[in-house]
Amino acid sequence: MNNNEENRGPSQPQQEPISFNVEEDASIDLSFPKDIGKTISSERFPNNMDGFWFAIGPNVIINSFDFVTVDNLYNSKTIGIVKELQAVAEKDYADYFSDNQKNIREQEQLKGAEKQQQQQQLSDNAPKGLILAKVGTIANTGVLDARKEAISINFPVGIGKSVRFATEDEIIFALGIPEMVDPIPAGVIETTNGLQVPISLALTYLTGPDTAHVNASGISGNRKSTYILFLLQSAYQTLFEKMNENIALIIFNTKEKDLLQIDKKSTDIKERTEQIFDLLDLELEPFDNVTYFLPRGKDGKPNSMHIPNNFKTYSYELPDVYDRLELLFHEAYDTRFNLSSIIDYIYESWPLRDNFGKEVKTWTDLSELKEYPDSIVSHKSSILHFLGRLQRIRKSPMFIDKKVTSTYLGEEIKRIKSGQVFVIDVATISSVEEQAFVVGDVMKSIDEMYSSNPFADTSNDNLKNKEKTPYIFVFIDEINRYIPKSSFGKINAVSEQIMRTVIAGRSRGTILFSAQQFKSATDYKLQENTGLHITGKLGISELSKEPYSMLDESTKNNIVRLNKGELIMIHPAFRHPIRIGFPKATFKSPH
Repeated sequence: MNNNEENRGPSQPQQEPISFNVEEDASIDLSFPKDIGKTISSERFPNNMDGFWFAIGPNVIINSFDFVTVDNLYNSKTIGIVKELQAVAEKDYADYFSDNQKNIREQEQLKGAEKQQQQQQLSDNAPKGLILAKVGTIANTGVLDARKEAISINFPVGIGKSVRFATEDEIIFALGIPEMVDPIPAGVIETTNGLQVPISLALTYLTGPDTAHVNASGISGNRKSTYILFLLQSAYQTLFEKMNENIALIIFNTKEKDLLQIDKKSTDIKERTEQIFDLLDLELEPFDNVTYFLPRGKDGKPNSMHIPNNFKTYSYELPDVYDRLELLFHEAYDTRFNLSSIIDYIYESWPLRDNFGKEVKTWTDLSELKEYPDSIVSHKSSILHFLGRLQRIRKSPMFIDKKVTSTYLGEEIKRIKSGQVFVIDVATISSVEEQAFVVGDVMKSIDEMYSSNPFADTSNDNLKNKEKTPYIFVFIDEINRYIPKSSFGKINAVSEQIMRTVIAGRSRGTILFSAQQFKSATDYKLQENTGLHITGKLGISELSKEPYSMLDESTKNNIVRLNKGELIMIHPAFRHPIRIGFPKATFKSPH
């Protein structure tokens, strides 16, 4: 690339008009000039080290989140992202128009009728104002010192400098992708001038220590969950199949039968999906080595919208969960009934016995136990309320006295191996309270797996790879059901357990992938402890709330205008949020 060619003369380059080709599906053929505008500066439109404005040339189409490049000092290049577009009156930049018209008149004097006709058309179509683009600076290529070492500079671009679309290499450099260790393919950047740039995330951006955890938000139908599943699929292929790292996935199915066929390849894979998978060097395959866990229904049959071949039914005996009943009784914090003292007594006194010395082994036994020490139950209403709640829970076929054909999820979780994918169906469980218990029990079991595993230190390189506890990526859709916005700073037991796993997970590789429509519906602690945020289209009223305080106003306004399937990626490693595209699912969709 010849840097001097960017600023040869003040004239605007000739540009091809938009042409419509009706014979080829009425597609629009856009020809993009090398220079798309000139940098400007004024009190209203400043040019500084954080960004600049430029006047867009006539007939140039550019959009928010496009990447542009400007030559800077000593052959360095400043690369930025378009934040917003504005139209301004001609009088605000009269000098620019004067020079522009002068150039047109000079060119009109050139010989040749065809040339005169083209220039006359350009003159007739000259705008009565300017379209300006605001650019946020992302990176500068830096300059070499006498030792041939790159020196980073943060210097404003000059005024009147030519602006052009950034190249693929410049975009990749600006995002720091070449410096990433163990990169995970994460989507593509698609620009107005037709580039498709593969984007990766360093493993440490997902699993720590840099940042950890992923959360996606956006109104229904914006494919945020589809993106999370794509990212999980990408991480699984990259870590397990290519890098021989230990990784296991736990995915909760929260919507009908959405995720109960993820091991079956789709029969309707579009060309765009194939293209993006090829661009990202990923295999066009569904999830492998999947086991489905379905809740026990009546008569021991699975309670599910779809019954896969490789499934197990799960249920809960009292001995399975006597030490985590607080996850089942969300009112443990209710001081009127003081259920927490009863729950703590059952755990601390286990194996529990009644006043006649008979051991309490089942849910039936527990429901018949009415005598507790006065120090535990200070008022009869407490035990009556506990027994009433217990009877309501026992109506669920998941809570049984004796398992015959079903299994306990907690034990299955503790035996999970690298390369396995567990899908846990909770969609048909009627009570959100019971759904939350299943989620909380799984998260607690993960914590116990690490605390009881002598090989849990994944950072110990002296351990054989197969002995290390694997990275465990957990996906919970509709996370607001299980960790809702807290009241007066208090969260329920399930929310507390999820947060405990999230906080500990950063150092051990237990990573939460979550999604919901609105961040404001979840507890703010979840968002504070999440490093990578994915956002689809949202209303401005939602974006004005606290969880989106990391976004500038330009980005918020752009999010409101997003189309279906367009997502914004926000991560501390990127100086500005970026827009990404991604493929549709390669596994079978529900019918």
